[in-house]
Amino acid sequence: MEIILTTVLSILFFPVTLLASWIVVSPQEEVVLLRWGKFSKLVREPGMSWVNVWGRRAIRISTKQQAIEVHRTVVADGNGNPIVVAAVVTFRFVDTKRAALEVEDAPAFVRTQAMAVLKQVASRYPYESATHEMSLKSETSDIAKQMRELLQSKVVAAGAEVASFELSDLSYAPEIARSMLVRQQAQALVDARKVIVDGAVQIVHHAIELLGEKGHKLQPGEEARLVSNLLVVICGESHVQPTVSMQSGDQRDANSDEKMRGLLETIAKNTATKAG
Repeated sequence: MEIILTTVLSILFFPVTLLASWIVVSPQEEVVLLRWGKFSKLVREPGMSWVNVWGRRAIRISTKQQAIEVHRTVVADGNGNPIVVAAVVTFRFVDTKRAALEVEDAPAFVRTQAMAVLKQVASRYPYESATHEMSLKSETSDIAKQMRELLQSKVVAAGAEVASFELSDLSYAPEIARSMLVRQQAQALVDARKVIVDGAVQIVHHAIELLGEKGHKLQPGEEARLVSNLLVVICGESHVQPTVSMQSGDQRDANSDEKMRGLLETIAKNTATKAG
């Protein structure tokens, strides 16, 4: 029936048939031809081709590399915190017949699937992790690879081949950005303190070893005071004033205390006399 109708129309409207049946195919473009609603053929060669206009429908599909932007969207990450993510997808159509016939709008189909994949993957992992587990901020290359593979499995029906799926924006949502900044600062301070304490312990240990090698024997009480004073000096933030202990051991001698008291009283009397 379709052949008879095409033939009749071609004969009746021969000038129109002759002039309107030419189609032009551009480089990196393919044309899917339908005849009365049925697939007819696929034109891949660039240039002019003659295809009877009656009952013809031409669907043009570009095979060039295309990039689409998945706009900023708010997603709950693996810890339930709202984050803002965006991405860029690079792809091309390698099966134009599927792109034309299997989906309604191939580029829109890829864009919609990319948005779904971005939300799905971003919700699996935390924005950042203090325990060195996989996170969106530290493992961007692995996250991008996972998103590309997942998107590829979804757009194969549209004849698309995904080249890359990269995050273009990643940040905390405005409503929690300030509190998260405070938490990051606190975490950075704790980490810095750990580094300082570790270094201080190594310095003190090395100092005691050097004193022993030089022949300076420290009593247990002296060693404890030395360790305490060095740790205070190294780990303290404020300027530390050195102090000199007036005792030589852990226990003060009674006679030493009496001598020290007398010395202090004599100094006080001399000071009062000079002032008078």
